[in-house]
Amino acid sequence: MGPQIGRAALGWAVFLVLASGVLLLTLAPGTPEFVVTLFTLCLGLLLGLVVVVGVVITRRREKREGGS
Repeated sequence: MGPQIGRAALGWAVFLVLASGVLLLTLAPGTPEFVVTLFTLCLGLLLGLVVVVGVVITRRREKREGGS
C-alpha cells in the first residue's frame, strides 16, 4: 500500500466517522436515517481499521527485510 493511498483512505475514514458521529447526535433512533448513518459510522471504523492494520503489516515487513 503506497503512502498516498493509505493517507487518502485514512482521511476518508476520519471524515466518515466524524460526519456520521455528529449526525447520530442529531437524529432520532429508530428512523431510517439513523440506521444508514450508523451503518456509515461502522464502515468508517472498518476502513480505518483496515488502513491501520495495513500500515502495521507494511512497517513490520520493511523492518524485517531491512534488518536481514
